[in-house]
Amino acid sequence: MPYAESSPSILLVGGGKSPLLVPEGLCADGMSLALHGVAESHEVLPACRRLSPDLVLIDGPAVAGPLGLLADVAAADLPWPPALLLVADDPDGRMRDQALGLGAWDLLAKPVDRATLLARIALCLRARLKQRALVGRVQKLEAGLNDRNQRLADAMDLLRAAERRLSDLARQSEGKLRQRTDMMANAAHELRTPLHAIIGFADLIRQEAYGKVGDPRYAEYADDIHQAARQLLDLVDGTLDLARAESGADGLDIREVDIGRAVQDSVRMLRQLADGSGVTLKVVVPDTPLRIRTDPEKVRQIVLNLASNAIKFTPSGGTVTVEVTRAPDDGAIIMVVRDTGIGMSSQDIPTALRPFGQVRRPDRPHPKGTGLGLPLTKRFVELLGGRLEIESQPGKGTMVRVVLPATAPQGSGIPQAEVA
Repeated sequence: MPYAESSPSILLVGGGKSPLLVPEGLCADGMSLALHGVAESHEVLPACRRLSPDLVLIDGPAVAGPLGLLADVAAADLPWPPALLLVADDPDGRMRDQALGLGAWDLLAKPVDRATLLARIALCLRARLKQRALVGRVQKLEAGLNDRNQRLADAMDLLRAAERRLSDLARQSEGKLRQRTDMMANAAHELRTPLHAIIGFADLIRQEAYGKVGDPRYAEYADDIHQAARQLLDLVDGTLDLARAESGADGLDIREVDIGRAVQDSVRMLRQLADGSGVTLKVVVPDTPLRIRTDPEKVRQIVLNLASNAIKFTPSGGTVTVEVTRAPDDGAIIMVVRDTGIGMSSQDIPTALRPFGQVRRPDRPHPKGTGLGLPLTKRFVELLGGRLEIESQPGKGTMVRVVLPATAPQGSGIPQAEVA
């Protein structure tokens, strides 16, 4: 129960029988005192609960059993436990010890003059005022703490509600993403058969496998059809690979792999592409084998995608370098693909990493490719438990850094990403 700010109050036990104090002009050490009185012992506890006095002054000769009354008041569960002051006739040392042991603040012997009594009361009440102020501060602190705890509890309730909402939205988004990914995979799969037929027939026509086609323009058209169909097939295959990676259906075949040799074998497949583009292709690997446990096919696709992408965007006379090292701290493998190509700004990097995202610049022709190689590579790196980082500057080239752990995680799940 909060203690209200008020003048110090005294409950005099003995009532009209007690000559100790009179209510008129009662003042002690500059403090105005509120005096209340009860005549009998049984009235004391109800008065304490009703009035919450700071001091209970017991006139021993005026009441029966003053020591028992002391014990009752001290043991009672009161909203504001009062100080207890007992006045007795010729108390001996044993009675003083009993009174103090029962909770009395002091014991005074009759006869006691009014000045002495008021001085003792003032001393007691000064201590009570300090205690009352301290209790008030504690109660304010408790009230503030309770209010803060309540606001924190309300905030936690809001956070839990938001978390449930986000969880529901995530499940809905995951379902929509899976549905869209499945639709992409099915569409890509259905497109492959007619595309193979188009490519095959266009190849027969342009090679004039069954005789001359007459007008040479038909052979040129067949060549255009063949190239367009091949590009569309690359797009379909890339879409199918991306859909598998997004859905987690593309499993891992974890085994011990010599990364240096795997990189050299992969880059060897791109020599013809680099020579045809007038680009110098370099490979830098340590002399000692770099062995980790990972998926060799995924590593091959990562190297092919990054190196071919670098060759594609490097003008004739430029250089593409593929370098492999081991991280000194945890045994991870670092693959770096650098080129001296056209580069891109830091704002364009998120676009290049987005499926079907292609960086378009007004001063350059339409970008080559499908816009799937780099996003698919990032998925493969994540699938192997690694990370992919890109640094690039327009006109100065691009560096792609791939860090693969010494042991790839078992399983096929990777973080879901938005499919544009």
